[in-house]
Amino acid sequence: MSRRDQFRQQFSSVYARQKAPKTGEKQAEKICGICKHYSESAFSGEGKGSCNTLKMGSDITASPPVFVLEGENGYMSLTLADATACKYYEKMEFIDHDGTECSDPQYRRTMRQLQDK
Repeated sequence: MSRRDQFRQQFSSVYARQKAPKTGEKQAEKICGICKHYSESAFSGEGKGSCNTLKMGSDITASPPVFVLEGENGYMSLTLADATACKYYEKMEFIDHDGTECSDPQYRRTMRQLQDK
């Protein structure tokens, strides 16, 4: 199995366990998208990104949660995924809703669901 296939398999298993709230469902108080350690993917409309602290192999949806802090690749997550169980969660103090090229990617959150945060 190639390295690319390994990543693809890991990412699909992570996304299969996570779920974003459906329209009308109450959103969790702590979501990955408003954490300091979260970075949006290049295609922010997808609602996916990665964590700068947790690494591949982590699982915040498991009971008990699994935290892997060493490795190359960040933990892939959905922007609206529930981060209540994550002990490394830190809420952002500033969120830049401007999606232009002038905005800092570390603070940029352009998803429509985050416009009121």
